Amino acid sequence: MTGTDVVYGSDLMAELLRSMGVRHAFINPGSSFRGLHDSIVNCLDDRDPKLVLTTHEMIAVSMAHGYAKASGEPGVAILHNLVGLLNGSMGVFNAFCDQVPLLILGGSGPADPAERRFIDWAHCASTQPDIVRPFVKWAEEPATLQACLDAMLEARRRSVTAPRGPVYVSLDAGLQESPADADVVLPDPSLPRFAAPAPSVPDPATLTRIAEVLAAARLPLIIGGRFGTDPATTAALAPLVELTGAAYLDDRNIVCMPTAHPQNMEGDGAIRGEADVILALDCQDLTAATLGYGSNRSAILSGSGAVGRAAPYIIDISRNDQFGGSWARFGGPTPPADLRVDADALASLGPLLAAVEAAMTEGRRVNSQARIETLKARKAEVAARRRHRREAGNNETVSLAKLTEALFAEVRGDDWLLAVRNHRSWQAGIWDFPGSGYYLGGDGGGGVGYGPGAVAGAALALKDSGKLVIGILGDGDFVMGGGALWSAAHTGAPMLIVIANNRSWGNDELHQIEVAQHRGRPVGNAHVGQRMEDPPIDLLAMARSMGASGFGPATNPAELAVALAEGAAAARAGKVAVVEVMTAVE
Repeated sequence: MTGTDVVYGSDLMAELLRSMGVRHAFINPGSSFRGLHDSIVNCLDDRDPKLVLTTHEMIAVSMAHGYAKASGEPGVAILHNLVGLLNGSMGVFNAFCDQVPLLILGGSGPADPAERRFIDWAHCASTQPDIVRPFVKWAEEPATLQACLDAMLEARRRSVTAPRGPVYVSLDAGLQESPADADVVLPDPSLPRFAAPAPSVPDPATLTRIAEVLAAARLPLIIGGRFGTDPATTAALAPLVELTGAAYLDDRNIVCMPTAHPQNMEGDGAIRGEADVILALDCQDLTAATLGYGSNRSAILSGSGAVGRAAPYIIDISRNDQFGGSWARFGGPTPPADLRVDADALASLGPLLAAVEAAMTEGRRVNSQARIETLKARKAEVAARRRHRREAGNNETVSLAKLTEALFAEVRGDDWLLAVRNHRSWQAGIWDFPGSGYYLGGDGGGGVGYGPGAVAGAALALKDSGKLVIGILGDGDFVMGGGALWSAAHTGAPMLIVIANNRSWGNDELHQIEVAQHRGRPVGNAHVGQRMEDPPIDLLAMARSMGASGFGPATNPAELAVALAEGAAAARAGKVAVVEVMTAVE
């Protein structure tokens, strides 16, 4: 420690962050946490945690979000008073929906009115956590220094307890900047009371019931969900899929099983409607994953399922019953489950596999193997049709399928991690995932602007691992969150970002086309208020201005191959690389 021997409240807060194992804290600076900022810089020498400066609070939270998913540890962001929390709140909502553990610390106050300046009155609230309380797992506004320290540890414990999620603790500026009383105790994070409880598993009777239903099914379908970000998932899941002879599908925007696995029916839209039993494991929205929504309002992202067909028997193993509240019905209506099991999906796989082993008679094993052979043939047919469509396409422009195919061809020999992909336009079956842990999933809440920060956060978490961290973004996502490139360049976190630039808010342009068609009006006006043209935004100039290396824009397959090769080479050399690819609205 430098300076006087006085220990301030924020010194203890900073020391607690270090003892909790926090390596990085993402910030946009603010005077409400100037005490904590000083303690981290001058008492801890800006190390464990190291402050990571961002250009906007949503970027700070998004970087913490991507960091948490890549590292397996809670991400930490520090936000300034009301205004910083308001700016960052979309990022908090994304993490809430994605069930990702984040510790959000917020500077607040001073709580003592006598210590406030005019701007403090404008930026203080009573109580500040109310802004995000509906979409965090836990929030606290401690009134004493000891309560602050205790709340920070309790918040972390709750964030990592399933179902995981963001937590918020406001730290009063007065408590940060006042000398600490001698009787304040720095809690020990290693005590068992601050650890998450062991994951829950179904009771033996429930396991036996599930096993019998799966073993007796005509065509079981297993759907894997959020736990696909865990590298351990595939090794636990694949034996169950193979033993039951089940068809397999990933839930929306996740990868749990290898793309090439013969029972992985990715891209086969009909398989859901043919299954007589569906086992959903940690799925975000059970209706979307199984039956699908029957709304006729829009065909865009409506999903497909078993609507109008004989309903399958649906088993749900998840912690979804413990997630959220009535403020927002994220995850849909009451799930269409015949058997709902409140348990940790990953921890349940081992006991469930043992129960299915016991339920598999010789006849059932024969049926299982026959199903596997049928699924293999069906998978080959789907792949052939998909390949034919790609080869029959226009070779003078870059489709999203060709972009995906070319990018994977460039990086397939690397130790890669796909941190973000443009889920709305993702082309199934092209990118060959070895299994879980190779893709970090989506943003959770659909908040545009997540992508750049999430890739940058993941790249920082894996900075010294040798992994090539990749993100495939839309241009809209990039213009909202592109400031994250500066943070990545500043911290020396290499990454490869590919922008699929259609110069449009493409999803919404498709909605305008759909509405115009429905109403019999001109679809030629659908681009109005949607296209980022006249003038077009120079995305590569933006990237270069923030310290990144820019390549492209690629407008045809030949240019695409060159730009991707140059961009990947730059990322491998430790650079922040951005490749711009011109695509159509699809």
